[in-house]
Amino acid sequence: GRSKSMKRTAIIVTELPYQVNKSALLEKIANLVNEKKIEGIADLRDESDRDGIRVVIELKRDAVAAIVQNNLFKKTSLQTSFSGNFLALMGAGTIPTRF
Repeated sequence: GRSKSMKRTAIIVTELPYQVNKSALLEKIANLVNEKKIEGIADLRDESDRDGIRVVIELKRDAVAAIVQNNLFKKTSLQTSFSGNFLALMGAGTIPTRF
């Protein structure tokens, strides 16, 4: 085999959005890679431990990290939005006000 000294670029994920399930996300990325819907990913590893999340997405040599990252944000739940309704009690604590 080739020597492991050839370092690949990797995208390291250390935080996931609110309510995103890590194993479901990994499965989704793997499926996208297998279906060739997302290019440039060579390897996907979950190195998480009890200290925190660490998902390593190793890139192919010719891949552009920014493009792969952008595609991941677009096609997976690595980037999500959720709505919140924020109420605060104003005045003497009697008037709920939306902000």
